[in-house]
Amino acid sequence: MLKPAYCTLAGLAILLLFAGCGRSPEGVAPSPGNSPAPSAAAATVDGFFSSYRGNFREADPARLSQGLAAAVQSAIDGEKESAARVKASEFPNDKPAILEGEVFTGLYEGFTGYEILGESVAGDQAVVQVRFRNEPYNVTWTDEVVLVDEDGWKIDDIRYAQKMAGLLGLREVLQEFERAVAAEAASMAKKQ
Repeated sequence: MLKPAYCTLAGLAILLLFAGCGRSPEGVAPSPGNSPAPSAAAATVDGFFSSYRGNFREADPARLSQGLAAAVQSAIDGEKESAARVKASEFPNDKPAILEGEVFTGLYEGFTGYEILGESVAGDQAVVQVRFRNEPYNVTWTDEVVLVDEDGWKIDDIRYAQKMAGLLGLREVLQEFERAVAAEAASMAKKQ
């Protein structure tokens, strides 16, 4: 049987233990689930994909590097120019050049969920690994989101794990589309 002094001491120790729960060390913000708080690079990626709805034309340019934002805008402009050329051609019902499918992930059909897995930072470049899932197709894959520091982390490219049409990343898809639009313009110009 324990003496009353030991019971009081044990009770006090338990009380102090519970009193400290939920508090974080000074200057350190608590993070959910005992996992470390995401870095600014991972937070940029999380912020982008949490609001992205699968239409590259509506991607938030504030989260993209200047170069990637310009490439996305070039693809949008290319689609509009192609539609105008086709409409003005002798075959106005032909399909204009359109960038189809999901381009911000490596699966054409897009994603229904994602999880930030990890990151590496080297100077002004970061790579964040993101595991995506597509529930209807019952598939998961991991892509790498490349970021650059342009007064804060900005997405600069996405390297596909699933090689979309044999292409390795977002920048490559956008460059290939730009070449296709230019080839279409040159071909239609020859016909006139």
